[in-house]
Amino acid sequence: MAKFEIADKLTGLNEGGYANNPADRGGETYAGIARNFWGRWLGWKYIDQYKKDYASAKAKGRTKLSLAEWVNASARVETQPVKELVKEFYRVNFWELNRLGEINCQQLANTVYDFGVNSGKGRAAKFLQEVVGGLNVDGIVGRFTLDATNSKNCKTTYEAYNEKRETYYRSIAIGSQKQFLTSWLSRLKPYQS
Repeated sequence: MAKFEIADKLTGLNEGGYANNPADRGGETYAGIARNFWGRWLGWKYIDQYKKDYASAKAKGRTKLSLAEWVNASARVETQPVKELVKEFYRVNFWELNRLGEINCQQLANTVYDFGVNSGKGRAAKFLQEVVGGLNVDGIVGRFTLDATNSKNCKTTYEAYNEKRETYYRSIAIGSQKQFLTSWLSRLKPYQS
C-alpha cells in the first residue's frame, strides 16, 4: 500500500512558499494552497499575521525583503503550526479523499496525489479512471476504481497517467497560463521511469 509521507515529500518539492501572481487563477497561495479555492484553510490566519507584520516593518523602514520573502522567512521561523497545517490539509483533502493509500503502486499514488494537488482532486481521480479503463469516470475513487487500478501493471499505468498529465498541461497553457507550462511539466520529472 502506498505511503502518504513518500508522496507528500515529492510533491513538497513542487510546492513553494508564499506567492501572489496575478495570473494565477488560485490567487494568493502558500505551499500550493490557493486562497481562492481554499479560503477556509486554518493556516491563512498565520499568513495574514505575517503580512501585517511585514507592512509594519516596511512602514518603519526595518526590512528590505519582499512580501514573499518576509512571509516565507516568518513561516520558517514558526515552522510547526504552519508546517503541520499544510501537511494535514494535503493528507485529508487529497490523499485520503482519493484513497491513495489503498493503491498498491507507490509511484502511481505519488503522481495521482501530485496531480490532485496541482489540478484538483476530482480531475486527478477522473484521469486515473480513464487511464485504468472500463470504469465509470465520476471522479470518485471507490472500490471498483481501486480494484481495477491494483489489477493493472504498475509501470504501464503510471506512465500512461503521466502522459495524460502532460497532454492536459499542454492543452491549458494558453494566454496568461503559458507562463506556467515549464513549471507544470517539471512536476512530472519525479514520476518518470
